[in-house]
Amino acid sequence: MSRKLRLSHEELSVLCEQIALVLRAGLPIHDGVEALCENYKGTRFEKNFNDLSITVIETGSLSMGFKNAEVFPDYLISMTEIGEKTGELDGIMEELSLYYDREAANRRSIKSALFYPLLLIIMMALLIGVLVTQVLPIFENVYGSFDSGSSAGWMNMAVTFGKVTLIVAGVLILVVILFLLAIKLDSSQRLLQFLQNLLPPLKRLEQKLSAARFASTLGMMLRSGFPLDESMDLVEKLFTNKRLRQRVSQCREKMEEGASFPDAVGETGIFDPLHCRMISVGFRAGQTDRVMSKLAALYDEEANTQIGHLVSVIEPSLVALMSIIIGAILLSVMLPLLSIMSNIG
Repeated sequence: MSRKLRLSHEELSVLCEQIALVLRAGLPIHDGVEALCENYKGTRFEKNFNDLSITVIETGSLSMGFKNAEVFPDYLISMTEIGEKTGELDGIMEELSLYYDREAANRRSIKSALFYPLLLIIMMALLIGVLVTQVLPIFENVYGSFDSGSSAGWMNMAVTFGKVTLIVAGVLILVVILFLLAIKLDSSQRLLQFLQNLLPPLKRLEQKLSAARFASTLGMMLRSGFPLDESMDLVEKLFTNKRLRQRVSQCREKMEEGASFPDAVGETGIFDPLHCRMISVGFRAGQTDRVMSKLAALYDEEANTQIGHLVSVIEPSLVALMSIIIGAILLSVMLPLLSIMSNIG
């Protein structure tokens, strides 16, 4: 899949919904895809969608068209292929639309959690930069005219403190940007997993998001008519997150050894104990797909709540830190002034 050109989760959600509408209306898939491709004429995706349309017309396979277009994720291609084999392509497209809509909401929440702290750090660096380069030199000249050794000492301390803080803020901004770029370019997700292990809040957030993705995908397959054993095998192959794949693999192995699905899920720790009991009840009632859909919504909501909590903690902390640093610099400026005024008096 191309790194330079890809459809966003929002665009994928809309596209899947449109394809589902075409299929529900009884239109031939190649006519529907050809009509959808008209929406992308004159855009950077025009060539890719032309390839999609040509492949669907020639082969009649939507999954093959997605693959040849080279702007669609492997997960979408695999699920589309499953839908074609089972004759449930319209239902799969509807489920994929909801799935990518949830993924888009999660990504917006994560970007918001990263954006505002980074913005506050940049503001702090700018304010300190103005103080160090514009304000402090003026006071330094004023205090220099009084030839006061103590004033010069205070000013040197203020300037040094401001410069050091400015350098630290700059380094911090650079590190955050490099981390974001590295995580984006790291297809193996090793850096992201290292960061999650280093910071417990991120690890808990990853567990919530992984549980939501697993529940959503498994519920989608069960509703499409796949047996549970086969669904577990397909789910393991679909995910790229190594930690989640390991848990799903352990769960599947326990089921092969004779454990029931609720017991296997409970032992691997994919879900919380309370939710494992929900799965057990739903499994006995033959409603595992509905329970999975419910859990996907619950874990998505918990993940968004946790992201909001992280933002609510980080932002005030950065504001307090910025206030302390700027206050310390200003105090270093004002103390010599008070000393000079008392000597004049």
